[in-house]
Amino acid sequence: MAAPRSRPRWLSGLAVVAVGVAVGWLGWSLLTPAPGSDRRLPELTLERLEGGELPLASLAGQPLVVNLWATWCLPCLRELPLLAEHARANPDVRFVFVDQGEAREAVAAYLAERPELELGTVALDRDLALSLEFDLLGLPNTLFFDARGRLVRTHVGEVLEADLVAYLAALQE
Repeated sequence: MAAPRSRPRWLSGLAVVAVGVAVGWLGWSLLTPAPGSDRRLPELTLERLEGGELPLASLAGQPLVVNLWATWCLPCLRELPLLAEHARANPDVRFVFVDQGEAREAVAAYLAERPELELGTVALDRDLALSLEFDLLGLPNTLFFDARGRLVRTHVGEVLEADLVAYLAALQE
């Protein structure tokens, strides 16, 4: 009886890469709105960090970037300076930074230690209502809405500058 032949290592590696590509494509296709889909700014009201309320649907009228983040999320913290910089450089696009699930005191303390961030509009989503509304898992997530309040892109994970520049250009067309 002949001994079973073992599979070459490169073939196993190729299988792992193929599965990774398939999973990545599936995730991207599930989280990016299909052309013609009609996901809009939800009728949710969040708390503003400085006090008061922020009704999300009222933000329609200009392109909008909504970043979901938390102070314990390292990728979130790495991308905040980039997002803040592009918020200042793109006054025709509104940016809202929505902390997920944390107490006002924790968010305020984090930002007070980093005044250089200058995030502008910061909101609190203690119940994770926005994540639930858009079926988002993990952080960070960044939602891009056109001026009519329609969701045009969801970016899952830390956004890179080249991607952000492309997304903002598309929003302003």
